Amino acid sequence: MSIVFLPESAEDTPALRQGVVDLELGVLGHLDPETCAERLITTSLLGVARQGHPLVDGPIDARRFAEADHIGTSRTGKRHGPIDTALAEVGLRRRVPIVVPSHTSAMLLARTTDLVCLALPGAPAADRISALGLRTFPVTLEIPPIEIGMARHPRSDADHAHRWFRDQVRAVLAQQRPAG
Repeated sequence: MSIVFLPESAEDTPALRQGVVDLELGVLGHLDPETCAERLITTSLLGVARQGHPLVDGPIDARRFAEADHIGTSRTGKRHGPIDTALAEVGLRRRVPIVVPSHTSAMLLARTTDLVCLALPGAPAADRISALGLRTFPVTLEIPPIEIGMARHPRSDADHAHRWFRDQVRAVLAQQRPAG
């Protein structure tokens, strides 16, 4: 078996249908009607900042969170998302001077700046956060939970190797479920 991670630009395309992608993982957007999808975990976001960041020196409410400069995370370059919607509902806005394509990129930038970012909880993120010397904090906004799923085309159902791989992905993510 070989595993090749493709850029997420293939997301929201007929890549599963066309056989370009065998398995899609993440927040599943548009899927073709025949696509088989399953939710693997539901989670929320954590705030992340460098050690010694002024934001983490006291209680972090929505106002203090919004006043910090943020690193946006979007594979498609979007500057606004659910965090901005939740802030707008309480009359606040945040400044997002930079957008990067992944949470890891955001954390690498946050460790040497006064910018804050967001990350998913769980062991993989916790290991990266710790290794980078970052701190986490709860995001005290009403934001919808994040659903991480797995999608495949039905032609893979009879493929024993594909089924085995999906089982491995399920098992790994089941270990990463956030407590609570």
